[in-house]
Amino acid sequence: MTVKMSISVPDDVADYLQSQANASAAVTEAVRRVLPEARRERQRTAAQAYGDFLRGRTPEEIAEQRELIESSNDIALRDTQW
Repeated sequence: MTVKMSISVPDDVADYLQSQANASAAVTEAVRRVLPEARRERQRTAAQAYGDFLRGRTPEEIAEQRELIESSNDIALRDTQW
């Protein structure tokens, strides 16, 4: 599926696109080169935030979370029998 869009670009970009046989293909190729990097940046930011969260926990919080995880695992492994 494709979507027709109207955009404004700087003069140098417009000159380049007008010189291309298929401006849509040129724009698509350029944007697709940027997409993976944007996704990696979001993943790096999320990983950094999670690491900051983990480093900020107190020993008591770590113990509580470990107990919750182990209890949840026990329930999952033994069905819903308490």
